[in-house]
Amino acid sequence: MGLGAALLLLAVAAPNDSLAGLYRTHQMEVAAALELQPNGRFRYGLSYGAMDEQAEGDWVADGSTVRLTSNPMPKEPSFELVRDEPAPKGELFITLEKTDFGWGGPLHALARLAGDTEPALIVADEEGRVDLRGRIVTSVQPLMPMSETAGQLVSLSADRGHRLLFRFHANDFGTAAFGNQPLTRSGADLLLQRYDTTFRFVKVRP
Repeated sequence: MGLGAALLLLAVAAPNDSLAGLYRTHQMEVAAALELQPNGRFRYGLSYGAMDEQAEGDWVADGSTVRLTSNPMPKEPSFELVRDEPAPKGELFITLEKTDFGWGGPLHALARLAGDTEPALIVADEEGRVDLRGRIVTSVQPLMPMSETAGQLVSLSADRGHRLLFRFHANDFGTAAFGNQPLTRSGADLLLQRYDTTFRFVKVRP
């Protein structure tokens, strides 16, 4: 189902309840709606920048927090390592196999650098080369565009460089996999923290 159809479905009136109802955002460059049904089910749709997503599932209220869990749980997108060819020591290339997904940009990844305790964001150029500035990478996790999800961790040998080719499996891309996702109650509004942004859902219909 497309986002437009999902948001249209959310226009259905929800029965009266203290939290149940239809909520919408009134933020610039954001189109989003959330319906909390009295039977404990929810429907959700968001269009933000290049990201369109939707979800349905179960909701519960826990004091000052509403929690969403997708049901059925979608199969999240994933990366598959197709090839790891040797490169000169200290060099790293990460490329993506041609896809119909419409990637539209270089591949980003989280990388563990030797000696660091936290992962760092790395970005490949058009040829797949990553400027490591002399550092050694011990593992990488490809990142999906406009998403908070990282692929499977790939450990790398430190005694040589690597030319990595990944294959992207879209699966249920565009369906949010909420797992007890919290929304904070702010008066009658609900606040969702997602994509480094706070989305404020305002009740428009009980």
